[in-house]
Amino acid sequence: MPAASATLKRQVEEAKSTAQDAIREARQSDARYQETAEDLADGVREALSSAQPTGRPAEPPGDPVDRLAARYNEIRWTMSSGRARTQAMSDLVDEMVRLLRGARDFDVDRHLHSGDRGLRLAAAAYLYANPDPVWGPALAQAAVTEDKPFNEYWALKALREVFRGHCEQLDDATRALLQRRMHELGPGVDRSEQIRKLLRDCPARRNGRTVV
Repeated sequence: MPAASATLKRQVEEAKSTAQDAIREARQSDARYQETAEDLADGVREALSSAQPTGRPAEPPGDPVDRLAARYNEIRWTMSSGRARTQAMSDLVDEMVRLLRGARDFDVDRHLHSGDRGLRLAAAAYLYANPDPVWGPALAQAAVTEDKPFNEYWALKALREVFRGHCEQLDDATRALLQRRMHELGPGVDRSEQIRKLLRDCPARRNGRTVV
């Protein structure tokens, strides 16, 4: 009987785990479909608002950062959510990072708080390439309020670089903000994993000792 009970218990736990995985995958799938629909709707609105009375297409942005930001938005508006789109967006961020590494006169605040997702992504790319702990709290706040997972993911990646070697700059309010977001996202999500790694690398300390 004890052996049978143990087997039954294990089977029940496995069934529960399988059901939870199925629910998580279904929710993620629903979220992807919803994100694609929202992005396509955004693209239609943008096309209508930028249409020229003469019928000529709008001039592309002259600034290279603005051009990359516009390309990012175009990818979101024209490609369905999936691996191909994620790869295209990742390649674009790599371009942003190369372009912005060592850049001067980049207005971090304007880009970070822009209403344009592509420009906000550029801010994350800039801080990833040029980490500055002064921007830690603002970047954390921007990350957890992002409306797109890809933007949030890159803002959090940049945040890890910003605090790398500067854990003393991670204040209690920012730590609590990140902990709340990590719990909201739950395990198994790439963004919560970025937060977990950051908090692991910068553990809380009291009186010179690590707080577990």
